[in-house]
Amino acid sequence: MIRATSGASTHVGQVREGNEDNYVNIDGLYFVADGMGGHSAGEVASEIAVRTLQEIYTDPKVRVSSSGLLADAISTANTAIFMEAMHDSSKTGMGTTLTGLAVTNAPDNQIVVANVGDSRTYLWRHDELRQITKDHSHVQTLVDRGAITRAEARVHFQRNIVLRAMGIESWVDIDTFPMTVEDGDRFIMCSDGLVDEADDDEIETEIRLSTSVQDLAERLVDLANRNGGRDNITVVVVDFAVSDEEVTVAELEEPVVVPETDSPTATEPMTEEITEEITVITAIPKPDVAPSTPSRWFTVATYALWLASAAITATVIILSITSSQ
Repeated sequence: MIRATSGASTHVGQVREGNEDNYVNIDGLYFVADGMGGHSAGEVASEIAVRTLQEIYTDPKVRVSSSGLLADAISTANTAIFMEAMHDSSKTGMGTTLTGLAVTNAPDNQIVVANVGDSRTYLWRHDELRQITKDHSHVQTLVDRGAITRAEARVHFQRNIVLRAMGIESWVDIDTFPMTVEDGDRFIMCSDGLVDEADDDEIETEIRLSTSVQDLAERLVDLANRNGGRDNITVVVVDFAVSDEEVTVAELEEPVVVPETDSPTATEPMTEEITEEITVITAIPKPDVAPSTPSRWFTVATYALWLASAAITATVIILSITSSQ
């Protein structure tokens, strides 16, 4: 069984007038989207992205159980953004980056991390921070060629040039990273409003000082604001605990009562941690089915077929004897 505890925080920053970031933070699905485009179109694009993903992931008739299926869901969101821009000329050119993870196979502790653009997903494992995704940006290509360092990329005048984004075209190239969760893993999803203001060492310091996932999300947003807050900042943090607990048949038969509560929207800052349990069902009772017996007509037909076969065999034998004489 995987137990996930998540927290999230978002802020407009110190310079921008509106927040074009959005996120989804539900049981098994954790993504951050950073919108782009004028006249609030960026906010529309990022909202469509996370809303479409959530609708697909929570559809009882759909099971996002592999990298390919998650990529298909993201492609569907891309198409939805593109079509919205086609129908409304004021949203022409709107788009969004996207990064995050989905639990795809809870029994085997499998997740898939995905990204489009320069929003990032980090993993904190065994007291070490590493970046899972790779930025689809112009400055990243310069880093790859050795033309600039990662530190220089953070302040480069072309750091806002993104090479991939959702909604710009009818088709988008998506990076996916299948992973096996380990007990104690912490994943951090963030828009570039964080990483443009804070380097990995500063992020690691806040991780070590944090007391919970929600505390860390808020700490990282505060860090970006302290360092300038030139862009919107959104952070989603997820902790995973893995255990071998099993669900008994008796527990499965117990009724589940869900209290009526008001759920926060994707754009509302989180004020408390969310804890989810992704349950692995390992024992399902088999129905008692009595062995079926052949019908009377089936028995008669079988007996008739046997008689016909016997008659044919006897005829062949008699003809063989007669011809030999």
